[in-house]
Amino acid sequence: VSSDGSVIATGSYDTTIMIWHAFRGRSNDKRSKNASNDLSTKDHVIIENPSHILCGHDDIITCLFVSKELDIVISGSKDGTCIFHTLREGTYVRSIRHPSGAGLSKLVASQHGRIVFYSDSDLSLHMYSINGKHIASSESNGRLNCMELSCCGEFMVCAGDHGQIVLRSMDSLGVVWRYDGSGKTITSLAVTPEECFLAGTKDGSLIVFSIENPLLRKGGIQRNKVKSSVG
Repeated sequence: VSSDGSVIATGSYDTTIMIWHAFRGRSNDKRSKNASNDLSTKDHVIIENPSHILCGHDDIITCLFVSKELDIVISGSKDGTCIFHTLREGTYVRSIRHPSGAGLSKLVASQHGRIVFYSDSDLSLHMYSINGKHIASSESNGRLNCMELSCCGEFMVCAGDHGQIVLRSMDSLGVVWRYDGSGKTITSLAVTPEECFLAGTKDGSLIVFSIENPLLRKGGIQRNKVKSSVG
């Protein structure tokens, strides 16, 4: 979903990507006028038909990124490729292939024009510029279940089977800090606007990390302790 909620990209097993537009308000569709399903003007309504159907992959779509600001849709696939299309026109721009051809599992992209993709097959991370230039590669040191960007866009937050939350630089993929996740497998992750981390674990726990250092919250790389609590 785009940052303002007005564009949605979906990827399918049939290898296509569809772009949908949404608006705030009530639908004109008579089917939506059921009193029990009445929509407020604050709700998003998705337009019935996609604006674009994008092709180019040879296997299922596994990850997506969409940005109105960059006018880009980036799709990752089990075929090992990452394909860029323009959002407004749906025009093909370029493709990036995993160095060893491994299928892509997850990707993140920053508004600064950097993309990182990850593969479960070889547990590797690779960073490229939005223009297709390779910047850095790194081992993930374990299976990753979650990848998110910090709100400032300068850090990537990763978590997975190793039970830690790892903060990496979006300049080099270097590890900035590791947070102890109590040794539990982390299956879901969210970053709040205050740069707190909410981690859901395989056993049903919710771990909340509160970063004490305001410099890190603002995008600095100075390290400090974090408080954590388990619910």
